[in-house]
Amino acid sequence: MEFLVYVLLGSVFLFYLLVRPFLQPRKLLPPSPRGLPLIGHLHLLGRQPHISLQELSNKFGDIVCLRLGLVPAILISSSAAAREALKTHDQTFSGRPYFLLGDYVYSSKSMVLSPPNEHWRRMKKLFNAELFTANRLASFLEVRREELASMVSFLIDNQSRVVNVRELVRSYTFNTITRIVMSKRFFGEKNTVNEEEAMEFMEVMEEIIKFGFAFHISELVPAWVRWIDWKIPAVKRIAARENIVIQKILDEHRKTKSSRGTKDFLDILLENDTEGDGGGNDLDNARGTIMELVGAGTYTTACVIEWVILELLRNPDVLEKAQHELESIVGQTNRLVEESDIEHLTYLQAIVKETFRLHPPAPLLLRMSTQECVISNYHIPKGANTFVNVYAIGRDPGLWENPMEFSPERFVGSSMDVRGQDFELIPFGAGRRTCAGLTLGLKVVQIGLANLLHGFDWSCVAGRDYDVAESSVSVIWPKKPLEAMVTPKSR
Repeated sequence: MEFLVYVLLGSVFLFYLLVRPFLQPRKLLPPSPRGLPLIGHLHLLGRQPHISLQELSNKFGDIVCLRLGLVPAILISSSAAAREALKTHDQTFSGRPYFLLGDYVYSSKSMVLSPPNEHWRRMKKLFNAELFTANRLASFLEVRREELASMVSFLIDNQSRVVNVRELVRSYTFNTITRIVMSKRFFGEKNTVNEEEAMEFMEVMEEIIKFGFAFHISELVPAWVRWIDWKIPAVKRIAARENIVIQKILDEHRKTKSSRGTKDFLDILLENDTEGDGGGNDLDNARGTIMELVGAGTYTTACVIEWVILELLRNPDVLEKAQHELESIVGQTNRLVEESDIEHLTYLQAIVKETFRLHPPAPLLLRMSTQECVISNYHIPKGANTFVNVYAIGRDPGLWENPMEFSPERFVGSSMDVRGQDFELIPFGAGRRTCAGLTLGLKVVQIGLANLLHGFDWSCVAGRDYDVAESSVSVIWPKKPLEAMVTPKSR
């Protein structure tokens, strides 16, 4: 009899476990494509994930539920849903998923990759209060002028020749950022480092960026099995090279402190180091900040300028309008366009916005939900990697008329901006995870582009293709480095 009681109780308990999910209110998850065992929906992501994800959104809707390996993911591809996630639920989506790069290269000291912990809050406060203030950026105005003058001089010396635009603008942005961050000029005349050191730093940074934009098995499995990732030895080698490069920069920086007039970003970073001792223990914090500032500042800004020049060569009427505006506002003189001129160059600003719409250098914003929430009536689970497809939003026919056309006129007279308040156009992100270097990056893009267009005539190289195919590594460059004929304007 006692045995039958245990059997009965066990049966009731088993029945309860089986029916319990059906007794609870069902939470409506976003629609999802059919997945595969273990890998989930990874097989649906091609070499250009932003395009693959755009195609999924076209088929399944503005919000899609995915599984990348064993990790849940949410895809957002509309401005309305992006506004809910990054504004209404900003705090919920302030998390960052696990990145292999963050563990080994940045030692969890990365501001971009860090979760919203005390270190991240301290660094964000430092960036906003010390590094990217209007006064601090103004103090480096002469640096930006000198790098502009250097780029212009190079083009004058190489007039009527085929110019590799990517190399040109990458050197300009790289030197500008490194001088602001660490008072070092790596490329061109009057460089402050030798060629071997410059190439080593560039190679390490490019390797880190390419590695960071790839998927790794440790990012797709629970924490307790991350050790199986066969890429760990490779990332350790990258970290070892980076340690050597950054330690050399730090050592030289301390030695030359007394000879520098204006404080650079690294001076401020070391002075405000509260996690290390201001000496040998600050490597992790400093290296993460240096690589993020230089890597993001160089590649995203150079990428945008290259896309602008490419689109202007494909649309000569737009190029003509931009140069006419420059002549009207700046005048037909040999002077550089100044940053104070930019606010009056409304068509140039429209060109930059249109380029960000069609060709965002970082097409996917990646967040992680720190708690459950509801977006567009769909349940978003805690811990879901969340992709906001900026690329898809910029090409949404429901938002933009003729979205595939390069038409800066759509922004003429419009108050829409790229600073994270208009969710139709958020290349720098939005909310508390907005890119900290937004203002500096925008300045470097606008003033660099203005001087390239004002001082020179641009034309295509005979026999070259000028299509808009995209690369599939790191930031989204044009697939082929842009080459053009550049001739100084006669005054």
